[in-house]
Amino acid sequence: MIRLVRRFLDRLRFRQKLILTYLVISIIPILILGMYSYYQSKTFLREQALESFQRNVDVISESVQSNMDHYETMSSLILYNNVVQRILSNRYMDLYNLYLDFNQFLNPYLNMLMNLNKDTTQLSIYTNSQLPEYGEYINKIDRIKALPWYADVEKVKGVKWYHENNSLFLAGPFPKLYASDRSAVTASEDNVLYIRVNNRTLFADLPDTLRQHWVFLMDGQGSSIYSNHVMDTQTVALMEKIQNSRMGETRIDGTKMLMLKQAIPRTDWTLYCLVPYRDIVEDSGSIVSATLIIAGICLLILIVIISLFANSMIRRLYRLNNWMKRAEDGELELRIQNTSRDEIGELTDRFGHMMQRINELINEGYKNKIIQKEAELKALKSQITPHFLYNTLSFINWKALRSDDQEISQMVTNLSRFYRTALNRGDNIISVRDEIINVQSYLDIVLTTSGHSFDVLYDIDEEIYAYGMINLILQPLVENAVKHGINRKTDGGKGLIEISVRLHDDTIEFSVRDNGPGIEPQRLSELLSTPTAGYGLKHVDERIKLIFGADFGLTIEALTIPGACMRVRIPRQIV
Repeated sequence: MIRLVRRFLDRLRFRQKLILTYLVISIIPILILGMYSYYQSKTFLREQALESFQRNVDVISESVQSNMDHYETMSSLILYNNVVQRILSNRYMDLYNLYLDFNQFLNPYLNMLMNLNKDTTQLSIYTNSQLPEYGEYINKIDRIKALPWYADVEKVKGVKWYHENNSLFLAGPFPKLYASDRSAVTASEDNVLYIRVNNRTLFADLPDTLRQHWVFLMDGQGSSIYSNHVMDTQTVALMEKIQNSRMGETRIDGTKMLMLKQAIPRTDWTLYCLVPYRDIVEDSGSIVSATLIIAGICLLILIVIISLFANSMIRRLYRLNNWMKRAEDGELELRIQNTSRDEIGELTDRFGHMMQRINELINEGYKNKIIQKEAELKALKSQITPHFLYNTLSFINWKALRSDDQEISQMVTNLSRFYRTALNRGDNIISVRDEIINVQSYLDIVLTTSGHSFDVLYDIDEEIYAYGMINLILQPLVENAVKHGINRKTDGGKGLIEISVRLHDDTIEFSVRDNGPGIEPQRLSELLSTPTAGYGLKHVDERIKLIFGADFGLTIEALTIPGACMRVRIPRQIV
């Protein structure tokens, strides 16, 4: 069987193998993903719902706690108010003073707190002092002594929340701030603050996602404090069953539900949220159907993409194969164009570079033959031209001396000396002394032709005269300083060229400095990288690196003061 499959695959074209491979590799993951999504959708929805409902329960708990803190702050404003404490502990001997305290402070102060807290249904101070009852604000403590929560409130420090007959309130004793004698202490301990609130206000911020489900708030004894449903028989029975159920997935009367619990801080209250499990996973079927439809659509799109991709790859392979056949037939000057960056593109680029390199090698070999012939011709001319040139210059010098024209004689002598050191009998290596003489001869000629319009300053260490260097290195630097430095000087001062030669350990450093306008920063990087028509600075740098290595060469500096400086470093070597 395996042999038949292998034989079948061997007979297929590369395009067919590529499409078949992509289809098999793509269809299997899509089918597995579709099956996997069916079993994972319910788990995913359950986890999402659990996180969502947990966040909502946390929001409810924080909202309830915030509202409770609000009322506890309100109670603190009463319990720790100095004037209220003074009124409750004072023994009024004059009813007029009592009238003033009630009407000018107590009544306006408590009315203000009631108005600021609209959901407060009752605010009362129960006392056993001699104060008369005053509306709902001041009542005798005998009214609450028989109530079941009164025995507990005497033990409370601060205030505590209670609920009774579906009514939510907080109560607490007044602290002892004005206890000057024993009777005052007794009176202070029997003053109780009572604030009843609308328990629905604690759940005013109930999220919409939980309003359609069950939300209960119960105390430690299982008594209901709040329910978002009507307290009918079904609701009461459900509340009794959830107290013994575990958090998470549970079953109540055969119905699978998700239950969340959250304790309310500083109380024994617990917040319950109950959500039927069917409401969580009711959309899983639609998700599975949508997944299958999307998988089918993706499969169709994938087939189209695979076909286009295979055609694109095969087309480029055919094109590369065609170029190779043309190169095999001897067509070497091919223009191979490629825009892709994949492996086929890299292969095409390498083939193009290979063909370009072959053409360069062919052209280089052809050019080397031409250069060799030209060198032979120049060598032949060099045997004739210097001798003829020196004889001609000697004759001109003799004529100038006979005519007593010292300037022409000096010019001809400098020119003869310049070419004698420059040509150096065709030798490329020259002594540093002869190179300096060559530059001095060149500068003497330029100074004579320019009417001595600039000055030249030499600073040369005589120890370097015994060493050798490449000829015609300094002359291009000096020529560049004259043309692009001195001749472009616009500040009105006289031009100056400074030539310095120093010996540093095993290297010799030449520097040519001018006081011209300088070089623009963007131009510095181009001088040694851009070829010029003449014997330029780039050619000087290349000659030095070719002979002495990459550690030596020419550097150009733009000075902070007007001007530029060119430096040449070469190794110290004996001629």
